[in-house]
Amino acid sequence: MSAPYDQRTVAELASNVVNEFTKLISNEMAIARAELSAKATEAALGAGFLVGGALLLIPAMVLLLMALAAWLVELGLSASVANLLAGVVGLLISGALAYIGKTKLSPEHLKPKHTMREIERDIAAAKDTTR
Repeated sequence: MSAPYDQRTVAELASNVVNEFTKLISNEMAIARAELSAKATEAALGAGFLVGGALLLIPAMVLLLMALAAWLVELGLSASVANLLAGVVGLLISGALAYIGKTKLSPEHLKPKHTMREIERDIAAAKDTTR
């Protein structure tokens, strides 16, 4: 059984290809906008949590480090050495928290991975159809 003969002209076929390609690009742009919007919301939320956590963490950390220094003094260390050790512990904890926050806001984490994969698939499909 033979396939039905397509009566469209080359110009009509070319026009259809251009229209379909335009729709594809438009759809990909809409998906990219949606994903970027979601990533921006995620970044804002991450920044908000960082700020909120930092504001609530500061007084708690001060009290805990003061208690650590007092405990070290009770164990027999001089006050200056106890305060120094408590300060180092505070620096280590704040450094770890800052690293986690920085990781959440990194460009790699915020990159629209789904959209990038879709665009790469579309490019590959377009290359296959032009061969």
